[in-house]
Amino acid sequence: MQPGHKHYFARIPVIALLILLGLAPWLAVILFILRAIDRDAEKRERQDEQARQRYAADFRPQDTRTAQAAPPNAPRPSRTPPFDYSAQYGPAPHDLPTAEQQKAKKRHLKLIKWCTVAGGILLFIGVVSLPETISTLTTATRYAGGWVGWAFEDLIANLAQIVGGGGALAASLWLRRTIRLERQLDKVVGERDNIPLDELFAAAGIAPKEGRRILESAIDHGYFGADAYIDNRTDFLIVRGAAPIPAPPAAEPAPAPDGETAHQKLLRQLRENGAAIADPVLREKAARLEAVSARILALAEADQSKEEQLRKFTGYYLPTACKLLQTYAQLERQGVDGENITKTKQSIQRSLDLLVTAFENQLDKLFQSDALDVSADVAALEGMLNLDGLSGESDFNLSPPQ
Repeated sequence: MQPGHKHYFARIPVIALLILLGLAPWLAVILFILRAIDRDAEKRERQDEQARQRYAADFRPQDTRTAQAAPPNAPRPSRTPPFDYSAQYGPAPHDLPTAEQQKAKKRHLKLIKWCTVAGGILLFIGVVSLPETISTLTTATRYAGGWVGWAFEDLIANLAQIVGGGGALAASLWLRRTIRLERQLDKVVGERDNIPLDELFAAAGIAPKEGRRILESAIDHGYFGADAYIDNRTDFLIVRGAAPIPAPPAAEPAPAPDGETAHQKLLRQLRENGAAIADPVLREKAARLEAVSARILALAEADQSKEEQLRKFTGYYLPTACKLLQTYAQLERQGVDGENITKTKQSIQRSLDLLVTAFENQLDKLFQSDALDVSADVAALEGMLNLDGLSGESDFNLSPPQ
């Protein structure tokens, strides 16, 4: 806060304004508006002063203690401690807004202030004067005096004041919302060098179309520094440094053959996604998934009664395996092994290990009913053979006793 700059309107007590509202409503409303604007300006100046104090503390050198009087017999230091040049001197120049950006932000704030003041005054005058104008117009119409035209002009003026004041207040609210969303975007970006626009807008809760407009306004007002811009190639906000290299376009899949069934389509997608992986170990797992899946689907086509058992397999597990393989191939094509990419690839590898085991168990489960049927047939056969005495076992033991 600048020394000697007093905010007198911000010090007006609310109770005094409420009392004044009953005596002079126009003056009370104007003072209410000026008090709100002055308090907002005082708050901004206090925040700017705190920021300047923090930057001044960053520029302050290390604690160089002045020499104090020491006892005569005390040993004197050999030399003065060296100055520590490793002190932090605040943000880098490219992270600070330019003078033009600062002026644009101040113009935006002034426009909000003037729209609020002018809109409040015009709206208040129009609303207060409207009943009297309507009464005058009604009286003039009843007596058909020559001043009907004047009363009608006053009514038009009152309506123009109401519409203009309401529009100015609506514009001030819209501009304030823009400022608030700009600060929200700034908080989401934080210290990142770049961020995808869809991730930024999703975190801030803003629609993409509106978010791009607000982001451009935030860049013009210097929220992200002097070098920030929107990279339209990759839809990234670049705060500092170079833009990320866009991933090469994936090869177009081969057209599906005519007459392909849903099962054949899943197997083809699994085979194509597995072949696109460069890692030989993971490509071998993908081949194992394809082989087991082909046997499972062949059994389902041969026996329609097994189709109900495989509804979740064909509707969820198999498409998920295709998606994981496709994602892994896309991550390999990035050409960068960052922390997030490495973690995602390791997670996919663990999931594919689980899927291989699950697919093999699913294949074994399909033979469960067949195994039960075979066991029942064997038990019945053995029982019939025993009843007919054809099992080779005799109830008579003809061997001599021992």
